[in-house]
Amino acid sequence: MVRTYKVVSCFKMPKRSKVVPAPSGEGVFTIDMSSTSTLDIAAVSEQRAPEPAEMQARQSLLWHLLIDLPILLLVAAVCILLEVGALPSRRSGFRCNDPDLSFPHTGDTISISLIAVITVIVPYLILWGIETILHRDDEYTIKKNKLLASARTAAFIYRDYIYGAVVNLMVLEVVKCVVGSPRPTFFDLCEPDKARTCNGSEYVSSYTCTSARYSRYLQIDSIRSFPSGHTSLSVYCGLFLAWYLQRRAFSWHNRTVLLVPLVQILCIIYAVVCPLTRITDHRHHWWDVLAGAIVGMFSVVYTVLVLCKNFSQPAVVSTSDISSSDGNNHQSVRRLLSSQPRVVVP
Repeated sequence: MVRTYKVVSCFKMPKRSKVVPAPSGEGVFTIDMSSTSTLDIAAVSEQRAPEPAEMQARQSLLWHLLIDLPILLLVAAVCILLEVGALPSRRSGFRCNDPDLSFPHTGDTISISLIAVITVIVPYLILWGIETILHRDDEYTIKKNKLLASARTAAFIYRDYIYGAVVNLMVLEVVKCVVGSPRPTFFDLCEPDKARTCNGSEYVSSYTCTSARYSRYLQIDSIRSFPSGHTSLSVYCGLFLAWYLQRRAFSWHNRTVLLVPLVQILCIIYAVVCPLTRITDHRHHWWDVLAGAIVGMFSVVYTVLVLCKNFSQPAVVSTSDISSSDGNNHQSVRRLLSSQPRVVVP
């Protein structure tokens, strides 16, 4: 006799589901991408409408007008008052016949107006140009004017850049007024009355400027040598742009190899040459330039790493540059967004 045995499996596998397009009028369905098991698909219930973008923009503008603008105006007013001597500041003394203070005043190779133009205007133009080149539309973004979209992205970076520059300038003005160090051209600009009667290397702590050849501003400025403002602003601007280009514009794959390094070199040259002219023009001592460079470098590090998040904040990073660690999920989402709604029929 032959016995027949029936083999019963221990696990009963579920039947495969068939995916078909949803008929018109059906709801939209979502998929939980965090699960690696069988995908659970359910109809999305009515969702609460998000806050309108116009209301958010209005609230942001209100905060800027009521908080940021008054603070910026106050800081600018304090800097201007300190610069023109309207607020009291310390005046250091001098030693008679000091050769380090006896250089003639010959002017500035790089004027303060040129520094202001380069510091304020040039960075935004570079930011706007780079963001325009890097800008591209994808399935996550609504197609808008390319120049306007890139200008808005550049404005976010430029806002942090200006904030860091204001902090840098405020630190410089306060230190200048607290130290009150004479410039190398002090005797020529100020012509102190006590310098005519003092002898040897006698130290003079109280004096009055009697120069009739130079304006009152230059006489006040003759005791504001430490630290160098030209140096600090040029180092801040040059290093910020070089750092930005390295993070956002440097690519060996599909862009020019030499253009970005050339612009970076020009930024570094500006950050080096401007401080050197302050020494060759005898407008600052070497320690003034060194201190200004240190303040500028600290300002760059603070602005880039703290304010700009090393140029990786969401406002700067394109949605096409999302990390590839979640590449499979993002590819699935792209396929779902670009395809028709689907339902599961068992």
